[in-house]
Amino acid sequence: MTRLNIKEATELTLEIGRILLQSGATANRVELMMHKVCTSFGYPHTESYVTPTGIFLSVSDNRDQITTSIKRIENRRIDLGKITRISHMVHDVEKEFCKGGICSLNAEQFKAKLQQIENEKPYPNWLTILCGGLTSGCFCLLFGGSWAEFGVAYAVGVLVSLSLRFLGKLQINNFLMHILGAALVVSFAKLLDLVVPGIKLDNIIIGGIMLLVPGLAFVNAIRDTMSGDLVSGTARAVEALFLAVGIAAGSGVMLKLWALWGF
Repeated sequence: MTRLNIKEATELTLEIGRILLQSGATANRVELMMHKVCTSFGYPHTESYVTPTGIFLSVSDNRDQITTSIKRIENRRIDLGKITRISHMVHDVEKEFCKGGICSLNAEQFKAKLQQIENEKPYPNWLTILCGGLTSGCFCLLFGGSWAEFGVAYAVGVLVSLSLRFLGKLQINNFLMHILGAALVVSFAKLLDLVVPGIKLDNIIIGGIMLLVPGLAFVNAIRDTMSGDLVSGTARAVEALFLAVGIAAGSGVMLKLWALWGF
């Protein structure tokens, strides 16, 4: 049994907040989880402020020691599974690992658990790529496409998912990623149209673009705004709007280029 010092508690809490925020959690949820963790570690006098690009955390021992830290968030992606696993860990810390500020695990053991969650991949790459194709194909059917168009949309979804995975390794910013992704959707659909006659490209392109639509970002913006986090909600809404503009720009420019080429 051990009691974490204020520096260790702050570092662990910031790491939990970072993983949650980078995985797509709302600002209100991140602040709530960090407060629960600090309280379990024996530091209930905690103040936090979360934005989509940064975490500000101040922890006090209610005597003469206080520490304030900032964590910069460089990139974000949607990983609801990781949010769930962190939430389960916070629950275990609150109910099992720590009682009255005394914990059964030390700081290094907590860091090892967080590192395991950070590195865990619940689904293999090939499965997520195939599911990307299935998503594209099903949206194509939803918008009135035929089964032949479903097959083409499935192929487009697989190719786009592979391309986005490759582009992600190049550390391209999110806005440019969506522009390139939309352009690739149109390009792959046009190329397959040359091979498969009699298909309607509109449904196929729509199905592929649905892989890129920032739907959860809009939802999180609304949730942050409704919970009172106006700065975070506004920032997320503007980000989602710019991503939507990027998708429209990428697909529109590529459609125009194909028309100029005579296809």
